[in-house]
Formats: sequence, structure tokens, C-alpha cells
Amino acid sequence: MCVLCDKENLKLLSAPIESLSNRQLADAVAIAREAAWQLVLDTADSIAEADDAGAPTGVGPEGYVDYVIDRAERDGALSSEELAGWSTALRTEAIYKDPRVQGFLSSAAEGLASYIMQIQEHKEALEQFLEERNGAVAFAGVGASGEIIFERGAERYVVLSDEEALRIAMDRLATGLCDEDPRWLLEYTNLPVGAADVLAAMQQGPTDRANDILAGIVDLQALTEDRVRQIGYGPFVAEGVTEEFSEQRFGDRIIIRLRLPEGPDLPE
Repeated sequence: MCVLCDKENLKLLSAPIESLSNRQLADAVAIAREAAWQLVLDTADSIAEADDAGAPTGVGPEGYVDYVIDRAERDGALSSEELAGWSTALRTEAIYKDPRVQGFLSSAAEGLASYIMQIQEHKEALEQFLEERNGAVAFAGVGASGEIIFERGAERYVVLSDEEALRIAMDRLATGLCDEDPRWLLEYTNLPVGAADVLAAMQQGPTDRANDILAGIVDLQALTEDRVRQIGYGPFVAEGVTEEFSEQRFGDRIIIRLRLPEGPDLPE
């Protein structure tokens, strides 16, 4: 579940700073840093409309208001008085003194700079792979799992490092643990032989909750590494986008070509 989908998280991020205990404040700053990644993905994706992926523009406190405070208001996690307080803090620039906002802004700036660097490096690798010297490779946006997408004419490519590819595969598997054969999942747990029925029982109920419970029991990395050895990374990237794709290693990167019909839209 996304960090801003939890109402309790929104309360920690939007409550008056003086109302928080030391433990709550520490948790709130950590949550704010994590929440900044949605701004990173959305901002990096907007670079697709620019001529190139240049240096990132500054991330201001308006980003915290847009992504956190507005969300808290919509979800009923703060009062009208608290909302007015944030508006005043933004107008007077007192918002800069809030450690939650500081954590959000620093994480967003770091993440955006890292993403742009990845875009540039992946683009150079793809140009070498395609032996493209005419500038035809263009950044096309960020996919549903944070993957970096490029286009050359009607062709679409995803370029990944091993770390990025493993993360995407793990994330995809983590959202489908409740659909896996419990006898197979048992191999990646410390449960005794014959406990497949226990896992099957855990798979019942709301999907998100079942997946969360199973993720705490299953060795997700080992499971993912075995699955990747069987089918590669391509299916995880292409899932929900296209059934036609090819995967090839190029140096320390994995390049996946997505064969799409004319005029496809990027995954939401």
C-alpha cells in the first residue's frame, strides 16, 4: 500500500508539529521522506515533454502542500483550522522550519537528481546498444513500477540495472503472493513440511492484507531470484502492457524491447 494511502500516516504528516511526541515526529520525518518519491516519479515523468533530461529544477514547499496536505484534506485527516495553519506557514515561509517538510524536500531533490542521472546513463547505454548516433532515442517517461522508458520511432525500450530489475520483479511478485501455489511458496519459508495448508489459509481474505502477511513469512528475494532464472525480467516489466517483448543483456544493463501497436499510451 502506498505510504499516503494510510490515514494515520497522513495525520502524522499534517498534524501541528507541537502536538507530536518525539517518537511520532521521528516516524513522521521518515514517512515524509518516503512520500517524496511520488513527487519524484511524477516530476521525472514530466521531463518527457522537455527537449532533454537536464538538471532538475528546485523542489519547493508547494510540493509538500500539493502531495501531502491536499491529500490529507481530501481524506479527512486534518481539520479546517490545521489546513489554515499550513496555508499561513506557506505564505510566511515558516513551513521551511518543519522537519517533515525538510525531510520531504531533501528526499525529493535527492531522488529527482538520481533519477535524471539514471535517465541519462540508460539513454547512453541504449544508444550504444542500438548503434544509434543520430539522436533518435528519446526519453518517454517513467512506467508503473518506476522503470525508465525510451522510444526510437515506433519502438519502445526499457533499460534497467540489475538492482532496478530485481526490485521491479520483487514488487510484482509481492502483489501476487496470494495467487501463488502455497506448496511452492512453502519452499521459501521456515515453516515445517506439510504447512502448505497454513499458507493457503493466509491467502484468504482481502488481497492486500494477505500479501502483506505472506511477505513477512516468505523469503521474497530468494523466490524472485529463482523465478527470474526461469523466465527472466521481461515478463515483470511487460505485465499489463504487452505480451510481446524481448530481453537482452548489454554489459551491466538489461534492455527490454516492448512490441506495441501503433500509438500506445504509457502505463498509468
